[in-house]
Amino acid sequence: MAVYTGKSLVVLFGSDTLTHVRSATVNHSIDLVEKTAAADTTKGYATTTKDFTATVEVLHDDSTDLFDSELVPGASGDLLIRPEGTASGAVVLTCPSIISSVEFGVPYDGVVAVSIGLQGNGALVVGTQ
Repeated sequence: MAVYTGKSLVVLFGSDTLTHVRSATVNHSIDLVEKTAAADTTKGYATTTKDFTATVEVLHDDSTDLFDSELVPGASGDLLIRPEGTASGAVVLTCPSIISSVEFGVPYDGVVAVSIGLQGNGALVVGTQ
């Protein structure tokens, strides 16, 4: 696979395609439990359950009602992140999620941006379109 930029990024939440997307970030992790015994000289760990969080930053568009009804804390659905766009064979991350936060940033000298925080609610799947 070749390296690519995020210029072709497409993000959907449920059936809604998000507009004016600036970035999408997914933090996929696994919980660890310490299993060190009394005679051990170094700590040991065992893996338990996987988890992920995601953040999507978009420019606020006051011509849409997405922030009134669909993109609100507590809403759930599949977050689809398509970093290479929508072409056949391109990467897609399917992230069943619950929106945990919606943060509006209103800078004095810039555009109004919204940061949408999501909590994983199932298995993150990395595949192709």
